Amino acid sequence: MTIFVAQHARRATPEATASAVLDDLDSRVTDEASFLVLPENVFTNGGDVQELPRRLREECLDRLTALARTRGTYVLTGSWTETRPGGGLVQVTRLLDPGGSECARVERPVLPDGTTGTGDDFPVVETPFGRVGVLLGPDFWLVEPPRIECLAGAELLLVAGSLDGRQQASQRAAVWGIATLNTVAVVFAGSLSERCGGGSAVAVPEGFVAEAGTDEGVIEAPWDVERIRHLREPDLRFQQTLWFGLWARRTELYTDLTAQVS
Repeated sequence: MTIFVAQHARRATPEATASAVLDDLDSRVTDEASFLVLPENVFTNGGDVQELPRRLREECLDRLTALARTRGTYVLTGSWTETRPGGGLVQVTRLLDPGGSECARVERPVLPDGTTGTGDDFPVVETPFGRVGVLLGPDFWLVEPPRIECLAGAELLLVAGSLDGRQQASQRAAVWGIATLNTVAVVFAGSLSERCGGGSAVAVPEGFVAEAGTDEGVIEAPWDVERIRHLREPDLRFQQTLWFGLWARRTELYTDLTAQVS
C-alpha cells in the first residue's frame, strides 16, 4: 500500500495550474496507490481567492474521478472555491473512493481576508486500507479536530492544507507532533506559491516517512495500517509500543468534544 502526495507550483492561471497538476498525476501515480492527496486551493493561481469557473471545476473533478477508477485509489481532491446556493464562497474538498464516488466531503467558509475558516464536522471513513479522517485547511492546526477524528477511530489523517512558509521549522514539527500525540499517520498536502511554503509530508509517530520540502512534484510513501494499530496497543511499560496517549485518553475531561463523536 502506497500513499501519493501532490505538491505543485501555481501557474499564471487556474487553467494552467490544473493542466500541470493533473498531467503530472496521470504520469506519476501508479496502480500501487492506496491514497492520493492534493492540497488546499490546489488549482488557484496564487492571487485573490475566487470561485473556480464551473467548467474548470467539472473538468478537474472528472479527471480526478477517472484517476481514482483507473488506479483503484482513494483521492482527496484538494480544495477549490465554490459558491453556496444561498451565496457566499466556500472551500470544498471531496474524498473519492476507488469507484469514483464521493464518500466524504468537507466545506469551509472563505473569510473576508481570503483565508479559510474552521468548522465542526470531521468525517471518518472506513476503507480497506484503514479508517481515515479528512481535514481541510486550518482545522488541521487546531488541537481538537485531529483529536476528535482519532477518538472516532481514524488511523490515517488526510489533510488538504497549506502553510505560509514563514515558520517552516515549527510547522514541520507540528505535523510530526500531531502524528505523535494522536498515534496516527498524517498525510499533509501543502500548497506551493509565493504565499505558501510547500511542506507536504507523510508523518508517523516515529518520524517522517517522506517530505517534499519546497520542491515541486509528487512524493510517495509506504502505508502500513497494522503498524499504527500495533502502536496503539496498551503497553504502560513501553516495551512493545511507543505511546498510550490515544489509548489512555481521559474522555471524561472534555465531555463536549467526546459527545460529538459518541
